[in-house]
Amino acid sequence: MRNPVFLVGAFAVALVFTLMGFMAPASVLGAIIKDWDLSNAEAGWVGGALFAGYIATVPVLTAWTDRIDPKRIYLCSAAIGALGNLGVAFIADGLWSGVVFRVLTGIGLAGTFMPGLKALTDQLPEGKAQQRGATYYSSFFALGSGLSILIAGVTADFLDWRWAFIFAGCGGIAALLIVSIVLPAKQAKPTDIQDAPPALNFGPIFRDRAIMAYVVASLGVAWEVFTSRVWLVTFFFFVQDLVPDKDIGWSPAIWSTVVALVGVPAAMVIGELSVRYDRARILSTVAAFSAGLCVAIGFSNDLAYEYVLLICIVFGMTSYGRSASTTAGTIAVAPPERRGAALAVQAFVGFSGGILGPLAFGIALDVVGGNTAQNAWVVAMCVMAVGPVLTILALLGSGKSRRSD
Repeated sequence: MRNPVFLVGAFAVALVFTLMGFMAPASVLGAIIKDWDLSNAEAGWVGGALFAGYIATVPVLTAWTDRIDPKRIYLCSAAIGALGNLGVAFIADGLWSGVVFRVLTGIGLAGTFMPGLKALTDQLPEGKAQQRGATYYSSFFALGSGLSILIAGVTADFLDWRWAFIFAGCGGIAALLIVSIVLPAKQAKPTDIQDAPPALNFGPIFRDRAIMAYVVASLGVAWEVFTSRVWLVTFFFFVQDLVPDKDIGWSPAIWSTVVALVGVPAAMVIGELSVRYDRARILSTVAAFSAGLCVAIGFSNDLAYEYVLLICIVFGMTSYGRSASTTAGTIAVAPPERRGAALAVQAFVGFSGGILGPLAFGIALDVVGGNTAQNAWVVAMCVMAVGPVLTILALLGSGKSRRSD
């Protein structure tokens, strides 16, 4: 077994590399619309195609890690993700070609993020070391997704927008090389394969109250995190328009990235507390603070811009910060032979929350008065608070986790 710290660090770096193209369209969508002559609706297809590819394949790819060497799944998927990003850069020239290659990028993420977590935890000692490794690895998702926006934006400023996807493709290749070197192959024994449960039999997962508590909690986290990722930039623009002298410092995109990045150290702290004390109670407490902060953000548009930013940054700690520990909770309560299936269900349900949350937020804005009405933002932020409330309700019914020592 390799050094656990080295393994976790290597997988975390690989995760950041695989995420370089994740939110890249958010920074260069205007240029893509112009070059490909797209409508806003068509641009939405391009922007959402990655999630379609992810959701369609993540249950299968993650569940199969219980029966197939996760290294094989990871390396093949990393290659597919790199192909998707490079295809956008060199081949795509319109709506449907762009959608196809972004779907491939989503498939690549589906076969690297959660299968990578499964491959990593298989190499770590059972218990606290495994849970810490899962927390630290998952916390780098916020770093990777935030950097994907910054890197794509900076690249587009100095080079053509296609270079953002060239670098993202190179990131996928780098991740492939890292994991191919640091992760030993796992040779399955014939008896292991015969005794293993069917890979796509999710019934036992849905019947396991302890696992489903963290699955539903992950839906709440994704609802909240992806809603803020999609809408916080627009909210910052709204608040900036209320500033009399327009002295706003950094751009909304950078401030939104800061909100995400503060979640990385917060996730490590919350993860350590979750290992040392009762995980469900820690996460429920953090979620309660997060729900209050969602509401506070909605009512903060009458405050000075600096206070709005401060509230949002603290919110980033409580929302992005508990995501990794929720995933580690699934690792803690799932039996080893069904861990891949449990992570598959969590990945599918969690990203579903990432679609539903931003949609519900947008509907709330439209119904109440649009994104120029202060009351609309209050109501919409309360809709975002549904995520942490759902987390609290789910964890109230969580069962006992397996021993962590």
